[in-house]
Amino acid sequence: MKSSNIAHRCALEDKLDAFIQRLDMERLVSVGAAQGQMSREACATLLETYLSEAAIGLRLIEPLLQQRLRILEIGSGVGLLTAFLTSEGYSILGIEPGPAGGFGFMPALMEAIGSQLPESERPTILPLGAEDLTAQSQGMFDLIFSVNVLEHIMPLPAAVAAMAAVLAPGGKMRHLCANYNFPYEPHLGIPLVPMLPGLTRYVLPRAVKQNERIWSTLNFITATRIRRLAVASDLAVEFQPGVMSMFLDRLQGDQVFAERHRGVIGWLRQSSAFAKVARGIFERVPRWLASPMIISMQHDRA
Repeated sequence: MKSSNIAHRCALEDKLDAFIQRLDMERLVSVGAAQGQMSREACATLLETYLSEAAIGLRLIEPLLQQRLRILEIGSGVGLLTAFLTSEGYSILGIEPGPAGGFGFMPALMEAIGSQLPESERPTILPLGAEDLTAQSQGMFDLIFSVNVLEHIMPLPAAVAAMAAVLAPGGKMRHLCANYNFPYEPHLGIPLVPMLPGLTRYVLPRAVKQNERIWSTLNFITATRIRRLAVASDLAVEFQPGVMSMFLDRLQGDQVFAERHRGVIGWLRQSSAFAKVARGIFERVPRWLASPMIISMQHDRA
């Protein structure tokens, strides 16, 4: 399988930038702030995160993109990447189960984005959980992907089985998500109790309470669990090496991302010399422990 380093810009990213420039971001901030009952500043920061993650999702799948493929995005969020790929002529379906945890403003933002696009570019996004996918209802897909979604799916065994059931023969899945074998929670930016992450609620109660809506959506997925679920669905699975170096690149180059990790990981940004040492360490972390992880899956007999 062709590998890629998603820390670098892909060939389509300039087109994604141009697509985003067409959107009225001030209007999106107003809609998101009103629906999410948050300040405009907080909503603008969230939108910046979604813009960044759309680019990361594009880099994740760009080596596999072909016009003839039928594509499924798991957890489309506000629909930016699904909308962009639709505008580029790709056959793509998105699914997003709707308001949950800290994500209740998503449907309104999704609708606001769609309203700014020509009808031919409006994405098709179904209010569906991955565990509810069926070949009879949604058909089969040649490429299935997600970005920072798997860790939020509580019925994870059912979701992996359902994705396997709608993956076409010869098709591929690529997922980017946290790996809680590594004792760090990237959404909250806090360390976790090793091996027993749920106990962190009692060790760092204030940090968890301040982010309860996010914390309540986490299933603490691990590479070990993914491998077990893949085997149960007759899927071959690989974990891309060197992904923690990509995390360090993003920490140093993405200000919004760095701000979210300003606590326990933030000190990595303070010294270029120390960052170099950290990179050497990160590059040697075994794949089962590395976080985030890039997971590639396909049918075992493909």
